[in-house]
Amino acid sequence: MTGVNNKLPLVSVIINCYNGEEYLKEAIDSVFSQTYTNWEIIFWDNCSTDYSAQIATSYGEKLKYYKAEENKPLGQARNYAVEKAEGKYICFIDCDDIWLNDKLEMQVDLMERNPQYILCYGSIEEVFLNGQHFRNVLNKYDSGFILDQLLFQYDVNILTSMISMPLLRESGLKFDSEITASEEYCLFMQLASIYEIGVIKAILAKYRVHENSLTSKSLHKLGYERRYTLNRILKNNPELLSEHKKGFQEAYARANYYDTRWLISSNQKFKAFKMMVPTSFVSKSYFALTLLTLTPKRLWDLVHLKFRNRT
Repeated sequence: MTGVNNKLPLVSVIINCYNGEEYLKEAIDSVFSQTYTNWEIIFWDNCSTDYSAQIATSYGEKLKYYKAEENKPLGQARNYAVEKAEGKYICFIDCDDIWLNDKLEMQVDLMERNPQYILCYGSIEEVFLNGQHFRNVLNKYDSGFILDQLLFQYDVNILTSMISMPLLRESGLKFDSEITASEEYCLFMQLASIYEIGVIKAILAKYRVHENSLTSKSLHKLGYERRYTLNRILKNNPELLSEHKKGFQEAYARANYYDTRWLISSNQKFKAFKMMVPTSFVSKSYFALTLLTLTPKRLWDLVHLKFRNRT
């Protein structure tokens, strides 16, 4: 797809950046390499002190650069960038990730044929910092109303998500400023409780795996934030509890599990055991994890490392 056809919908590509100079050029280049060409980049600089601004502003008028007045949590920064977007669809790419060159073309085609989809997303390849392959994370669900599946196993990644701006405005939802560790989970799960979602099985992007990711550093927040999200969904749509009883039971159990992981990492084994007991009969896996809290921490770590490295 060459040239810009004004009949094609504009896609706003949002890059939120804070000191992301190391891999930034590779990320931006992957947008400029797209076979779909009717896009703009909204670059939101969250008060970087490195050379991110110089790199971003070297790309010309298709990249619109904005500098924040003060550093804000990622969810708030994403909202500020979304407000600047003019596209029918919005996408997100972080400073260290890479899109495959047909990502936008595949997604625009799907979204244009299915205007009922609030968003669509694809599979990803996880790579190490040097770009070497780690593993593929492949989507298993089919397109449609997938709230129940996501309650059992959430697999939507923001890196490959394309969101319909008309439907997002219709929903009245945005990234929640109360959430700082799982802002996309909070938004996307609420959207999934209302709208259909498109699922693309193909790999659309490469995600760099960091040893000290924001999620790892914010592990103590994940349990609370998951419960916060689930509570918001049920507050707005209480009838969903009876329709997806087992799914919500699993999702709340996962929140307890996240709290347990934090407690184990903080050497609070007794509190970790007490946290897991209420969820131990949700499934065989949670029962096994409850027993695992009573074992030496190195065994807990070994089991989780083995699970993490499965392909």
